[in-house]
Amino acid sequence: MWTLALACAFFLCIHLMISGTSMKEQIIAKIGGVAYYILFSLFSIGGLVWMCIAFGIALGDPMNVVLWKSGPFLRIVGLFGNFFAFLLVIGGLTTPSPTNLLALHKLPDKSIYGIVRVSRHPVLAGIGVWALTHIVCNGNLAAWIFFSSMLALCALGANNIDRKRLALMGDVYELIKRRTSIIPFVSIIEGRTAFAPEELGVARMLMAVSLYSAVTVLHELLFTGRAI
Repeated sequence: MWTLALACAFFLCIHLMISGTSMKEQIIAKIGGVAYYILFSLFSIGGLVWMCIAFGIALGDPMNVVLWKSGPFLRIVGLFGNFFAFLLVIGGLTTPSPTNLLALHKLPDKSIYGIVRVSRHPVLAGIGVWALTHIVCNGNLAAWIFFSSMLALCALGANNIDRKRLALMGDVYELIKRRTSIIPFVSIIEGRTAFAPEELGVARMLMAVSLYSAVTVLHELLFTGRAI
């Protein structure tokens, strides 16, 4: 269990204390941008693999206290929550967004469009929904440590991106922030933007449905536990 906690702490630290701070620019100034991104990618992949291995081991640890067991209702909640997470992630990866790396060079012509109306950080929001769903549906300490770390990374990472974009784009990004939200649907509920389902795109939705169905069916094979 302690190994899992250490792995999660390492993964959070390299993202929030290096990538999310001025330390990133200091390192780039010394070793160059290419070397930094190669090293950071290797550390990130290594950290994530370490987390996953440690999580698998921690599930059988005597310290892994079981707080509750997920019944049929929680499993249904999990299915719907994970489906929504897939919609956010696939929509975010395939829709031009003011928060992705391409926006560093040029904002998309329609900055508030499609899935961005739901969340201005759709990929991080999707991973966050996925993590929250797994926290609710897995009432054991190991799951709480693992998925809570992912949820914290998404929440803090989204705020870090907002801070950087605001410093880079000024009033343009401030206007985007006013009309959108990090948490899905909040800006729509508050009336700051309108929901436009026709902008989501049929192809994107079909891709999300297909990938979600495949992962659900193969969940036990891939992750040693049934999805339902």
